[in-house]
Amino acid sequence: MSGFRATGRPARIAVVGAGIAGLSCARALVELGVRVRVFERESCPGGRVATRRIEALCFDHGVQYFTTQDLRFEPVVRQWHADGIVAPWRGRTMVLAGRGHGEQVAAAPRFVGVPTMEAVAVYLARGLDLCLGNAVAQLRRQAAGWTLHDDSGAALDEAGFDRVVLAMPSASALPLLADLSMLAERVATVSWDPCWAAMLSLSRPSGIDFDAAFVSDDPILGWIARESSKPSRAPLRGAAESWVLHAHPTWSRAYLNMEEADASRWMQRAFAARLGRPLVQSIVAAHRWRLALPVNPLSEPFLLDSEQGIGLAGDWCGGPRVEGAYLSGLGLAQAIAS
Repeated sequence: MSGFRATGRPARIAVVGAGIAGLSCARALVELGVRVRVFERESCPGGRVATRRIEALCFDHGVQYFTTQDLRFEPVVRQWHADGIVAPWRGRTMVLAGRGHGEQVAAAPRFVGVPTMEAVAVYLARGLDLCLGNAVAQLRRQAAGWTLHDDSGAALDEAGFDRVVLAMPSASALPLLADLSMLAERVATVSWDPCWAAMLSLSRPSGIDFDAAFVSDDPILGWIARESSKPSRAPLRGAAESWVLHAHPTWSRAYLNMEEADASRWMQRAFAARLGRPLVQSIVAAHRWRLALPVNPLSEPFLLDSEQGIGLAGDWCGGPRVEGAYLSGLGLAQAIAS
C-alpha cells in the first residue's frame, strides 16, 4: 500500500510498542506520508533501552551498549552521534574466565546513549503521536479495519486503523495475535531468556582496573559494567562509582520469581566474591527482565500478513541487537508502504 487508502485519504496505522523497533517503524511510516499512532504500556519509550533513576543516580539497567555491523545502520548511528544523542564508550572491557584471570576484549566501537541510554528512544520518539501508559490487551478485526482495546474491553481509539504493527517481544505479541493471523504459528517458535539486573553505587572506589567484563565462569553473574565510566554521565552525588550487573540466563531463569531485594543481595555478594574484595555500597536495587534476549531469533527481519493487515517487528527478527531491532522496524515500514 502507499500512504493512502483507496479512497484517497491517508492510511492510518497503529504501532503497538515504543521500543527501538516500534519507533523506527513509526518514524519511517510518518516520513512516507502515513498517519501513525504509537501505543506504549509503560510511562516512557525505549523498551529494554532503558534507564532507571534511583535517588540522584541513573543506571542503564537494560541494553548496555550497541554496535554497528550492518552498513544500513552505520549512517543512522553517525547521525545520532552528530546530533549528540550517542557517543563511543571506550571503557576497558575484559573477559573474566577464571579466578584472578582476565583477558581484554578487542571489539568494534561500542556506543551508548548520552546522557543515558534512554536518550536514543526519546530522540526517535520526537514528534510522533505517542500514547504512553496505554496497554493494548486485545485486537479486533472488523470490516472497516482494526480496533485496539484495553483489558476492560474499552476501545483505545474509536477511529480504528487500516493496519497494526506489533513491535514487542514475540511472547507478548502472541496473545494479541490469537487466531487473527497465520503468523501466530511462526511467532510461537521463538524462546526467550530472562535476566536479573542489579544496580549498585559504591561509597568508596572499588580499585577495579577495568570498566566492564563478560563473566564466563560464575554461576550467577554474566556481565558487569561500571556505569559511571560511560561518557557524559552526570556527576555522582554521594557515591564514588556506580555499577550494573546482569545475571547469567540460567541463574535468572532458576530464580526468576525471587524477591527483588534477595536477587540484588545475591548478585552484590557474587560481585564482591568474584572480585575478591569487600565493597561498600550505598544503593542496591534489582530489576527483573522476563523477556531479555531471544534465544532463537527468526531469520526473517520482520513478519507481515498483508491479507490481514498486521505485521511484527523486533530484535527477535533478524538479530538480537539494537541494530537488529532498528532495521526490523524500518524494513517492516518499507514493506507496508510498498
